[in-house]
Amino acid sequence: MSITRKHALATALALTAAATVGLFLVERTRATAPSAAASLLASEPAAEPAAGAGARTASTPVDAFVARRSATFSLDRTRLQQARARKDVLQLADPARVAAGALKPTPRQMSDGRQFVAYDAYVLEARGVGDEFEVYVPNIGLTLHGVIDTVEVNGDIVRWSGTFEDFNSTQSRFSISQTMIDDYVLGSFDTPMGSYNLEAKNGLGWIVEQGADFHLPADGKDYLQAAPRR
Repeated sequence: MSITRKHALATALALTAAATVGLFLVERTRATAPSAAASLLASEPAAEPAAGAGARTASTPVDAFVARRSATFSLDRTRLQQARARKDVLQLADPARVAAGALKPTPRQMSDGRQFVAYDAYVLEARGVGDEFEVYVPNIGLTLHGVIDTVEVNGDIVRWSGTFEDFNSTQSRFSISQTMIDDYVLGSFDTPMGSYNLEAKNGLGWIVEQGADFHLPADGKDYLQAAPRR
């Protein structure tokens, strides 16, 4: 996947998270995206209508989900229909299988406590506002039950966000953004027991505690030092 698209997806996720739960997922990449990506992010995403509203323009839920992606990607109707019957978006995967995949975890990432997973993008593609899904967070050993309250479409990036029903807490939200063209997903799960990031490419990736992805350099500085003037 191109660096530009990864930056666009990560930035889009961070913008939504910051608007809903403060600074939900910090985007630490400082590179400036080219003008095309900047224009994409600057445009207002189109929110999906509430449950039932789409029935006036689509004969079945699958028709609505196909139409949502039709400008950029042709979804497999059979896989959508099958995904409607399921709620679990991921399951544990063999670390060696993930290591051989597209994300290529580093030796440190292989041993820092992150949990390796297989992710099915079609489970969310087959869902809209008001629908439910399940996500197993192996880091805390719980299957969380999410209810989608917003779906936003921004070009090839679609973002689902909402709340987990498992906790009576304001710190109980999720945001998942994915692009089908690149088969890439970024997610953020906020719970009273901790906050976790999801990343997957071609259906394989990991869930990791957000703090594990931030490391100070060897000198302990968390800032950039300007080069001396000549």
